[in-house]
Amino acid sequence: MQERPRVLFVGDDASSPDIAASMLRRLVGDRVEIRTAGAQRPDPGGRGDDILVQMGLNPASEERLSAQALNVADHVVVLGTHLDVARVAGRTYEEWDVEQDDLAGRVRRLAVDLLGGTEDEPFRRSRVRRVLAWARRRRVVVALARGLRRLRSRTP
Repeated sequence: MQERPRVLFVGDDASSPDIAASMLRRLVGDRVEIRTAGAQRPDPGGRGDDILVQMGLNPASEERLSAQALNVADHVVVLGTHLDVARVAGRTYEEWDVEQDDLAGRVRRLAVDLLGGTEDEPFRRSRVRRVLAWARRRRVVVALARGLRRLRSRTP
């Protein structure tokens, strides 16, 4: 079995990395291992925490940037051009200017780079998953499966 790519988003605090990680997670699901780290100590209850909570993210899960986090990642994305993050050999590093860059577009291109395929492919897969999740909640899949079994049992 092929090992999942491992991505680490690094920023000043948890807000930008957690937002980018959430966007990537929506595109790739569990096919990529995604972690975040803040370069500075967490500021509990700050403005960034409010934004994260509104997005449904947990600011308490913020991790401080460490050598271990850098060693575990295959791909490190530094959110901000002013951060000086140590470089570990054998890792891919990207620096994104969160003030100028289109974060959603950059995350989308990263998903394509990590998984291969076309730009639409991660989105198509995530849409299919959402439709299947909706159908499961509505028990549509169960009803379809029962109907198919009945048809098969009637067919000679």
